[in-house]
Amino acid sequence: MNTNHKDKKPTHAIYWEALGKSHPDEISQRTEALYDENRRGYVLPILNHSYLILPEEQKILGRRGEILEEEPFRDNFYLMVLLYLLNAKGGQPANHWISEKELKGGTTFFRGPHALPVEEIRRTFGTDAEGFMQAGIRLGGVELAFGDKAFVLTALPKVPLAYVLWKEDPEFPARMTVLFDATIQNHFSLDGIWGLVAEVSQRLLDARER
Repeated sequence: MNTNHKDKKPTHAIYWEALGKSHPDEISQRTEALYDENRRGYVLPILNHSYLILPEEQKILGRRGEILEEEPFRDNFYLMVLLYLLNAKGGQPANHWISEKELKGGTTFFRGPHALPVEEIRRTFGTDAEGFMQAGIRLGGVELAFGDKAFVLTALPKVPLAYVLWKEDPEFPARMTVLFDATIQNHFSLDGIWGLVAEVSQRLLDARER
């Protein structure tokens, strides 16, 4: 696989430059990323995999055992990684779940085109609660006692997400909800939260049985 590609989106370039100017100790202390002195990059667990973020090369490598390789990451993946490294605050999750409507500004933001992107998951798993659960487990999910099926994913070290499914029945259509730890806005703005959910939701779809 070609590993000479750089993430060249103009907005991303600003974030890459800011990350390159940041002090590794400060980044690591806030985010729980580990700094690799030899590679001059950050090792960050995301869902159930480990990634190496290289500011000088402006690329992200997936780690599979001892093998590092560049993957065709989506735009939202780059953004959630860069924004987390740049903006995440200290402290640990509060272990208190809230909906997007309980976020500051969330009621007005997460509407219309900014509604949380979970509709495809609802359609895909609305009659397949077990398949939904298995997709979550493949991403490192841990079952929660919410809805008909639910699990929590560690999207990033300080950012757990809970996905809750109420499956379709003869009277009601399926429903899908994403819950956030009460500290989520310490790490992401509202548009960053939207991008985070978009990426994790797509990974859940990618993890379903074919």
